[in-house]
Amino acid sequence: MSLVLAPVIALYNYGLKPLPVFTWLGLPISALDVAGALRLAVASRQHRELYHEHHVTKVTNHKGRSGKASGKAQRGAADETVEPRSRVRDFVATLVTVHGGEAIVGASQCKLSCCRTN
Repeated sequence: MSLVLAPVIALYNYGLKPLPVFTWLGLPISALDVAGALRLAVASRQHRELYHEHHVTKVTNHKGRSGKASGKAQRGAADETVEPRSRVRDFVATLVTVHGGEAIVGASQCKLSCCRTN
C-alpha cells in the first residue's frame, strides 16, 4: 500500500466505525452516516428554498404582465398571492423523504430475500 494512501484509508476506516454514543443505544451508526444525513438535510433545505424562490419569481412575473405593479410593489403583491407554507405539508414531506426511502429499500431487500433459495 502506498504511503500517500495509508492515512486516507485509515481515516476512512475510522469513519466507518460505529460511534460510541449510538453503540450504547444499540445502533450501529458511523460518523459517515451522520455526515451523510447532515449533507442530505442541507441539500434538501437548499432545494426547497430554490424551488420556492423560483415559484415566487414565476408568480411575480405573471402578476407583472397582467397588472401595473412593478419593483418592490410587485414583489409585495406576489407575496400576498403565494400560499404560505403549511406545517402539515412540511411534516408529510419529511415523512415521505425519510420513511419513503426506507420503505423502498426494505421492499427491495424483502423481495431479494424471498427470491433466495436455501
